[in-house]
Amino acid sequence: MYNITQTVMEKTEALILNLPSESKLWSTATRLFIFPFKYLLLGLGEFFRPASIWAYVAFALLIISSFMINNLNIQREYTTLIFSICIYLPMVLVIFAVPSTYAYYGVQDYHVKKIVEVLEQLEVNSIEKIELLEENIEKIYSRILSRITFYKWLVGSIWALFIIITNIEIRILLKVQNEGWQQAIGDNIIYFSIFLFATLFALLLIVGYKRASELLIKSIEFSCVEKKYLLQTDTLNEKKPNQNFSLHRRSR
Repeated sequence: MYNITQTVMEKTEALILNLPSESKLWSTATRLFIFPFKYLLLGLGEFFRPASIWAYVAFALLIISSFMINNLNIQREYTTLIFSICIYLPMVLVIFAVPSTYAYYGVQDYHVKKIVEVLEQLEVNSIEKIELLEENIEKIYSRILSRITFYKWLVGSIWALFIIITNIEIRILLKVQNEGWQQAIGDNIIYFSIFLFATLFALLLIVGYKRASELLIKSIEFSCVEKKYLLQTDTLNEKKPNQNFSLHRRSR
C-alpha cells in the first residue's frame, strides 16, 4: 500500500501538471527541476482565479457604463458613482460567490476519471484498500500542512527580526547623527521596501504552494470516493440479477 500510495501521488502530480511520468529517468528529472515551477504556477493560478474573474467583469462593466454615459448624456457628478459600482459590485459577487463555484479546490472531472483509471491499474479494487489508501493520503496531507506552517513561521520570524534590527539601527543613528529621525528613516527606507516586497512575494509563493497541494490531495480524495461509488454500484448490479432469479424460482 505504501508503494501504491507513492505511485498514485506521482501519477496525480503528473496529471494535474500535464507532464509525462512514464519514463523513469525523464520522470525523475522533471519531478526535481520542472514540476516545482509548474506546481507553484498552478497554485498561483488557482489563487488568482477569483481576481481574474473580478477583473474581466469589472472591465466589461466599465466599457458598458462608459458607452452609456457618452450616449445618454449622464451628468458628470454621477460618473464617479457609476464607475465605483462597476468596480466594487463584481468584487462583492466574487467574494460571496456560491460554494458550487469554488468548493471543489479546482479539481476537474477529467482528473477524477484519470485517477480512477490509475486505481484500477494498481488493482485497488475494494473499499477496504481504498480506505487504506485514504489513510496514507491523510498522513501525507498532514505532512504538507506542517511544512506550509513552518514556511509561514519562518517568514514571520525573519520579518520580526528585521523589524527589531531596523528599530535598533534607527535608534543608534538618531543618537550618533544630528540630521534627525527623517534622515535616519530615509537611509533605511529602500532596504525596508525591498524586504517588504520580498516578504510579500514569499507569502504569495506559500499560498500558491498550499493551493496546488490542496488540488493534488483533493483530486485523490474525490477519486477515492468515485471509486467507492463504482464498486458499490457494481455490487448492487450483481445482487439484482440474483434477487430476480430467486423471485422467479419462488413464483414457479
